Amino acid sequence: MEFELRSLLVFRHLAGCGSFSETAKHWGISQPAVSLTISKLESAIGLVLFERSPTGAKLTADGHAFMPRADEVCQCYAGLIDGLRTWNRRETKEVLLACDGTSIGRTLIADLAAGRVPNLSTKVVTCDLQDRWGAALETNRFDLALSGRFLRAGLDSNIQEAVLLRERGITVAWNPTFHSFDTHQFSFPEILKSTVLLPSVKVVAGFYEFFLRWCHEAYGTQPAHTMAFDTEEAAASACKAGLGVMLAPGDLIPRLGDEARHYESVRTFEFLLPQAFTYGIYCRAEEASKDVLATAAAISSHLARRGLLAR
Repeated sequence: MEFELRSLLVFRHLAGCGSFSETAKHWGISQPAVSLTISKLESAIGLVLFERSPTGAKLTADGHAFMPRADEVCQCYAGLIDGLRTWNRRETKEVLLACDGTSIGRTLIADLAAGRVPNLSTKVVTCDLQDRWGAALETNRFDLALSGRFLRAGLDSNIQEAVLLRERGITVAWNPTFHSFDTHQFSFPEILKSTVLLPSVKVVAGFYEFFLRWCHEAYGTQPAHTMAFDTEEAAASACKAGLGVMLAPGDLIPRLGDEARHYESVRTFEFLLPQAFTYGIYCRAEEASKDVLATAAAISSHLARRGLLAR
């Protein structure tokens, strides 16, 4: 009995999503290649693992029975790879930092590249924040995450958080050349007739989902159209060009810096959502590396000195 380890990874993903096309996209291969991989795995182990249909695939009884073994192997493999990655970073005194798409995160990346962050005893390597950054942090994909979260999104017992900033409510901003909302008698449902520009999970966890649920439960409707952006700069550029109305948690305008002059804005729901937006730096709950913890402290101090956390 011989099969490639990757076939187990493909099997596990297909079992989770039930979609050949989504699995193909995730692994960067064609849909026929996914089907062939599963067929070869089934032939090797002598079991039919999936019931195929035009709408996708679901596990057979044998597939359910096989899943725990496959999952165990995949987890061991992932643990080995992640462990080697972590060991290599420790040996080279590197700390891998995932930064979000806020202006704070973008500024920190620039400061690190220019050597403007003092008191660092390690080499900090930056990368973009992933959609499921909590899981990626837990499995050692990176050592630290700098991110915003809305309400309780992103919180996990396996992750510890150092809060850098908390803010109230939501900011609504627009270019007055293209929109004429009244800042003194602002009506939130009015913006739902426009395209709404929202931060993705790579900017702030939980906000996009909260906004859509809020619209449904509070107003019984959804916005005419939404666009998600992976950086606040990209959302601000789209808003400046008149493509829609920008929403963001907390006090967005100071984060826009000089660009703020192009927009009118209102702060709303401050009473209903006190301290709903939290900005922090995250690491694993059981993190024992002095290099990682010292790097987190140095970054926090630098952001405070730069005035990026003062509101």
